[in-house]
Amino acid sequence: MIYTNQHGEQIEISQADQQWLDDAYFTTLQCRLPADAKRAALAYRVSTKGQVDHDDIPMQKIACRKFAQQQGWRVVQEKAEKGVSGSKVSASKRDVIQELRMAANNKEFDILLVYMFDRLGRIESETPFVLEWFVQHGIEMWSTHEGQQRIESHGDKLMNYIRFWQAAGESEKTSMRTRDRIRQIVSSGHYAGGFVPYGYRAVNKGRVNKRDQPVKDLEIDPEEAAWVREVFEKVANEGASGYAMARMLNERGLRTRQGAKFQSVNIRRLIRHEGYTGYIMTKAARSEFMPQLQIVDGDLFTKANERMDSRCKNAAENKNAAKKSGNPTLLAGIVVCAHCGAKMSAFLHTDRYKLADGSIREKVQAKYNCYQRGQHLRECDGQSLYLAERVDGVVLALVDQMFQQIKQEPYDRSIEQRIRQQDAEWNRKKQAAEKKIQAARHKQQRYEEEIVRCLDGQSAFSEAMLARLIQQAEAEVQQAKNEYAELLKNDSSRTTVQQIRKYYDEFLGWANEFDLASIPRKRTILAQLLEKVEVGKGYRVRIVVRGSYQQFLKREQELDGQGCKQDLTNSR
Repeated sequence: MIYTNQHGEQIEISQADQQWLDDAYFTTLQCRLPADAKRAALAYRVSTKGQVDHDDIPMQKIACRKFAQQQGWRVVQEKAEKGVSGSKVSASKRDVIQELRMAANNKEFDILLVYMFDRLGRIESETPFVLEWFVQHGIEMWSTHEGQQRIESHGDKLMNYIRFWQAAGESEKTSMRTRDRIRQIVSSGHYAGGFVPYGYRAVNKGRVNKRDQPVKDLEIDPEEAAWVREVFEKVANEGASGYAMARMLNERGLRTRQGAKFQSVNIRRLIRHEGYTGYIMTKAARSEFMPQLQIVDGDLFTKANERMDSRCKNAAENKNAAKKSGNPTLLAGIVVCAHCGAKMSAFLHTDRYKLADGSIREKVQAKYNCYQRGQHLRECDGQSLYLAERVDGVVLALVDQMFQQIKQEPYDRSIEQRIRQQDAEWNRKKQAAEKKIQAARHKQQRYEEEIVRCLDGQSAFSEAMLARLIQQAEAEVQQAKNEYAELLKNDSSRTTVQQIRKYYDEFLGWANEFDLASIPRKRTILAQLLEKVEVGKGYRVRIVVRGSYQQFLKREQELDGQGCKQDLTNSR
């Protein structure tokens, strides 16, 4: 039998080893053991999809079965995990580990045997305690390569910790080598494998890897590329939503790579994929510009993503009904009750009046409804219904004042200066965070280097103290990394000088077109300009302008006789 391991190496399994894989042969050998033989559970694990494809389990099974038979143990359980990462998946989320723990509690076996101890996991802050848990519950822990792991002294605990610390390091090195290799392949303009984006296909063009095995390259699929371009154009030029595009593709009978119907999330991922502008993309690298792979140009890509951003800044905006042209009101989706804070719905309501002659007159009017108030779902001392025409008129008057102001006010360069100062402060914090990570890593490295001195009896630290210090240092490193990640996360929401100019031009453009715009277009403008509109008793209306546009408004304005006030609070 020829076996291909995860490294692509061809290994021939002998006929004798093949017998160990045969369940009937192994059962026969087990029946010859004495009745009081120790009971053993065997556990196998492979980490990646590639290993599952080649089935790396047989090599572990042969070794473990041979070892158990030589030791005179009766095998009562065999558990296998396929495609489960020992360095990424916690033991609490691994079914096999939980099943083995339950069996150990029920005294179903005496020994747990693995090919190597890193099959239990490679999380240095968790896996040593998984092994220690089994030992504390009376289970002997054995590996075919490393023998028995005892936990009888502080030195045993330290060695147990060091073993899994080394295993975690190997996982990091393997991951680093893989990322570097993928980065090299992509940077050289070649497809590195994995998911093929829509609009492309993977074909064999005669290229081979270092093992002289054929590998594939990307090329444009003309049919798929045509509808990819159509999606970009509709999103960029018509403001189409992900839901609408998914429905369009489904109605044409198109399906995802997995054969499922399209969802809005598939469209968002497509619009976000910069590779359509002519690049091969991965998380770690991208190639040089490759015109033969360009499906959309950079301007169309940028415009489509800006339109998508306007819809996806937060969940409320993503579901904003005000952008739907079929709604009878201007503010549906952004109007809220000023008394209970609940979002209000818009609908057509029929009012009936009894005239002096006894006849009934009906009038259909658009209204905003506080559903929470009407159904008594929460405390609210406001009105249940508000005439949409009256609320819309108040808001339009306020918006008109804002548009007149933006037309009269010249562009303020001081805003750009403030943004540059904020950029300088953010860069200072970023450098401080990077130094903190380096200092924490240096401390961790010093303690780890002290391990060897400790084992030689030359360290001033005890085993227990050193293990505790290493854990504390690791916690400091992780905390510093979390602070740095949070800083980078905040960076994605910072406003740049270029964006400030774009927001100003957009605001001014709306001011110039609003009066002559159609009702659907006015809905879209108001949904992008206003964070929310609060409506209270007596038709008191308070509008909150989005922070991106609020900074161009210099003063608050009162609208006499309407019981309303413009709020320029930065609600970003």
